[in-house]
Amino acid sequence: MKLTYLFTLLFTAAVALATATPAKVLLPVKRDASSVVSAVNTISTQLVTLNTTVSGYPGGIEGTLSALQIQAETIQLEVDLKAAIRVTRASANFTDTESQKVAEAFVTLEPQIASTLVNIVSKKSDFDDGLLGIASLSFLVKFDLQELSILSKALGSAVQAKLSGTYAELAPLILNEISTAFQNAIAAYS
Repeated sequence: MKLTYLFTLLFTAAVALATATPAKVLLPVKRDASSVVSAVNTISTQLVTLNTTVSGYPGGIEGTLSALQIQAETIQLEVDLKAAIRVTRASANFTDTESQKVAEAFVTLEPQIASTLVNIVSKKSDFDDGLLGIASLSFLVKFDLQELSILSKALGSAVQAKLSGTYAELAPLILNEISTAFQNAIAAYS
């Protein structure tokens, strides 16, 4: 058991080092609703990429390279979420028109989040033997899900604080669906 734990720990460290990507150079951007919508669209694109890779993940020893790719894509998603949080917090409060555009971006994003999380849950048995076919990667998936959940909540809160009247009142409907989807996925890996 200790050898498996040590091997898992070493593998995780190797994955982190192998998949670490340099941070994107952030150019000065106008801090407004269009920047937030752009950041949400970047998250959406990364979710599609991650979901596609997870769909093809076979688990076991043959899935080792895919597991590394999934981890790299998850790290990039975390980077994208953090960038979106920064842009949102730096933005002025949104007008009604801007709030509508931001809300529409989140309405489009929510089903992509749900689909990706359902897909990750469906691959649990593959992640259970995903470490070279001899040990589980489920602990890492759970950790990543928890981190993504925290970042998603932070982004949702930051956006809700910038939305105008009715949009701010309706935001919890979408944010609660996203939160519930994360809770269900985390529970599947607990």
